[in-house]
Amino acid sequence: MGQEAKKRVKQIIDVLIIFCGIFLIYYVLKVIRTWRITPVFLAVIIIVLAWILFDLFFLCNGKSEEILSPGPEVPLTQGIQKLILLDEDGKPVRSWDLQGKVSQIIGKAGQDQELDIDLSDCEYSSFIDFQHAVLNFCLDQWYVEDLGSQNGVKVRKVEDGECYRVIHRPCKVVAGDILYIANTKLLLT
Repeated sequence: MGQEAKKRVKQIIDVLIIFCGIFLIYYVLKVIRTWRITPVFLAVIIIVLAWILFDLFFLCNGKSEEILSPGPEVPLTQGIQKLILLDEDGKPVRSWDLQGKVSQIIGKAGQDQELDIDLSDCEYSSFIDFQHAVLNFCLDQWYVEDLGSQNGVKVRKVEDGECYRVIHRPCKVVAGDILYIANTKLLLT
């Protein structure tokens, strides 16, 4: 089943759960009328419905705004060992070794800024924040996270070629994915 079909099935299931929750609220209020239990049931049902609506809202935003959640689709054998800065033609300009590292802050150097990956010399450095993004290694996987940057972080996934915007939570990355820090391209190998 394709990624788009899985999203559609999840949306349908979420809508069905919302309707079941609304029916359950009606049933509790009109049929049972057990007021000692009703406030607890209502609170739980409202919290669950709010969470599902929140989840459904983010699923309906479209591919460029999609939140990627970490998943086990890629085998652990495809480890990331380097981060390579690419020019406009896709040729390597500079690289950083990621072996043995657990966290790498990406940005541009400034006064009193600690950075692991400095993109100050890049063509689009004016669009890069001092601490723009971070790469974290956890449970044998690398994840990229936007640090509240002005121009965002995107990931072009190697498995489907689609470009996704990273928002609100870390995104799992694998070898072959390309990070876009503002307009600067970084290849994970």
